[in-house]
This record gives sequence, C-alpha cells and structure tokens, in this order.
Amino acid sequence: MSVETIGEPGPLPRGRHGLTREQVEASQYRRLCTAVLEAVGELGFAATTVADIVTRAQVARRTFYAVFGGKDECFAAAYDLAVGAALEQLQETVTGLEGVNFADRVRISFEIYLGVLSVQPGAARALYVETLAAGPGLVEHRLRVHERFADYIMAVARVGVRDGDLTAEPDRQLVDMLLGGIDDRVRACLHTKGAQALPELAPLFTRTAMAIVSTPAP
Repeated sequence: MSVETIGEPGPLPRGRHGLTREQVEASQYRRLCTAVLEAVGELGFAATTVADIVTRAQVARRTFYAVFGGKDECFAAAYDLAVGAALEQLQETVTGLEGVNFADRVRISFEIYLGVLSVQPGAARALYVETLAAGPGLVEHRLRVHERFADYIMAVARVGVRDGDLTAEPDRQLVDMLLGGIDDRVRACLHTKGAQALPELAPLFTRTAMAIVSTPAP
C-alpha cells in the first residue's frame, strides 16, 4: 500500500494547466489521502490536525472541506485507497505470473507487500498502528480490508488448485486466522524493530500460509 502509488508527484502548477475539473479534483483527493497517511504515521492519529494534512498536501483548507467532512473521513478514504492500490499491485504481479508454482506465488506476494511497507515507515505505522487508535469510525473499514485480503488469498489458492499445487480450496476461516496473525506480527515488528525489518517476516508468513492453505475446507 504505497503512498507513492496513491499520491501525485506534487501540487498542481499555478495558472493555466490544461487539466479538466475532474482531473484537478482527483489530484487533490489523492494528495490529501497521501498527506493524511504521512501525517498520521509521523504524528499519530490523535495529534494530527486538518492543518497538518492540508499543509502537506499543499491545498487550501476550504478544498479539504469540499472533499471530506473531517480528519476521520479523510483517513478512512486514504486507508481504503492505499489498500486498493496494494491489492491491485499484488494481483497484477502475482496472479499474472506464468510457470510459477503456488508456494512461490505466496512467497512473492509477501515479499512485495512487506517490501513496499518497509520503505514507507510512516504509511506502515498509519495503516497498522494508528488505524486502531482512530476509534470505532474505522472498524467497518478494517473489516472490509480484511475481507479483501482474504479474497485475494483465496484467488491465489484457486490458481494453485487450477495448476495442481493444491488439492482443494483452503478453509476460509483459517485464512481469516492467518490474516489476524499477520496483522499482529507486522505491528509487533513496527514497535520493536521498525519498518525496515518487515521483509524479515516473509519466510515466516510464507511457511504459515502454506500450512494453512494446505488444509481444505471441511
């Protein structure tokens, strides 16, 4: 879930730029989403203000309130956008591979995902630590994100079944347990070692995932 992926390279040029209204609004939306992840990752959710967000995004406060009702809504939108970008990147890279067995697909998925998080410590902290501090307003978003990642794992598993690497689709409930464990280990690593150490988790995640997805649904 890359900040660079969801963001724009900088503010729009002053004066005439030839962009449509829709393009301008899309640019502002993405820059605000990028800015809130950076601010929350650095300052914490509670301490982050709208002023922090608009300063980083280089947009006017009135522009912010034309798009979002407040900090909570902006953070929720950024969370959804970042996760969507991460899943799209994974799906394009991993499910499109030819001549790669299931175990390698799983390993590559974790290496890509953890590698992206490792070079963006602010975004990683915002998405894994500060989402818990954001309160009940983000509960629905976290649940939806969990489901989307579970869907991704099931889709990769179906490729494994198709290619003969798995005998059957895994138990969805065990996949849910896997995702809960991944979230916990990522947060623990962020607290104890920092984001740069996240790629070290790829072998553990791969072994765990292989054990779980090898258990078919009852």
